[in-house]
Amino acid sequence: MNAPTTYKGYTLTEAQAELANWKAAMRAAATGKAYTIGSRQLTRYDLAEIRRAIAEFAAIIDVLSGSPASPVKVYARKSRW
Repeated sequence: MNAPTTYKGYTLTEAQAELANWKAAMRAAATGKAYTIGSRQLTRYDLAEIRRAIAEFAAIIDVLSGSPASPVKVYARKSRW
């Protein structure tokens, strides 16, 4: 089965770039929620929102790259006779 070229409006390259941006946002958010320099103020996203975005873009990348969303489970039966 071929992977789609776009999913939710993103190509694989765009989704990978967005995932990298959200991971950078997580690193930045770890340093502090908000700060002020002079009259300018910056407030970052909260970690829960960043984690949701990372999970969403990871899922988009999985679909676009054709990899399964979850591992394949294999069951075997062994007779006891």
